[in-house]
Amino acid sequence: MLNIETLLDGEKALANAPKAVLADGRFCIPQHYLSYQHSLSSVEQLLLDIDFDPRYPIFASQDETGIYVQVGIIGVDNYKSNTNSQEKVVYGRKWRVEPQLPSSEIIQTVFLALKKAREHEIRELFRLEHNNKMTTPFNNHHDLPLLTNSRERLQPTASKAQALFCTEIEKILKTIRYDGMQFELLSFLLRPTGEYLVELKLLPQAGDQLAELTGTEYISFMLAKPTINYFTHQLMQHLIQLSDRYIDEQFRYRGFNRFSWENEVSAIAQLSTEVRQLHKSADLDGFNQHWQQSNYETDRSRIPVVSSGALWSKLKNQLDSFSPIASTLPINNRL
Repeated sequence: MLNIETLLDGEKALANAPKAVLADGRFCIPQHYLSYQHSLSSVEQLLLDIDFDPRYPIFASQDETGIYVQVGIIGVDNYKSNTNSQEKVVYGRKWRVEPQLPSSEIIQTVFLALKKAREHEIRELFRLEHNNKMTTPFNNHHDLPLLTNSRERLQPTASKAQALFCTEIEKILKTIRYDGMQFELLSFLLRPTGEYLVELKLLPQAGDQLAELTGTEYISFMLAKPTINYFTHQLMQHLIQLSDRYIDEQFRYRGFNRFSWENEVSAIAQLSTEVRQLHKSADLDGFNQHWQQSNYETDRSRIPVVSSGALWSKLKNQLDSFSPIASTLPINNRL
């Protein structure tokens, strides 16, 4: 009797699906030969096997639109001046989980939800003092219509010579706080590529720090233009990148950090080549047709139904400039 890796809740093997042999001699059915009908219970089972920073609980729930996952952030209120504010849970956006999603894609959805929830937090922690008031210029809550109507005020000032720009960097750094710490300019160098290398020293304050900054004394990044706008944006982007890398290494499913940069890329490629083409075996011709039909039905289930109106007209004009296969086009609801 074959020793076959047990399928997860919500998974079902297609009839006569091919099997791959694992290194330990067990057999498994690759995910692209499975069909999926996930429920809230099966999604909860997936979340039970995911581990990350305990400050970011991951929830699964269901409403009238279907199943969704949601990330919470445990922390103090960013808008209260009292440093001893009581901790609370802030909830991120809801990420929809379609029942037919492969289990791996649900896990990756959680991974992305964590990255975006943490990015939201990172943007809130970057503070700029302006007119004796602390602001969060990179947060995601700014009034976009208001900014659009104020675009003239947002035009950049002219670039300055390198020596003057170093002074400008030092000046702006005195107004920036990030998770209670400040930055000091160490060097600003023009490189042969035409970009500028910026090196900063972290000046931590007492209290807890973000995990990815613990033990970090210096950060560096490249700057395409010597302007304060580019500098602050690139600094913000670098801090987000540090957060993303922290999640890459700490996110685990069943103890395995799938997205770690330590995993051998060539080994992942080899595993993929071993299982991606099993359906092309000559003795699986009947399965191949069934498999292609299953894929077609899954793809069709994702096609949106769009009501007639201005948006439909815009989308139609946009799509008409290309030549997509007719069966992949959105459906027009003429009601």
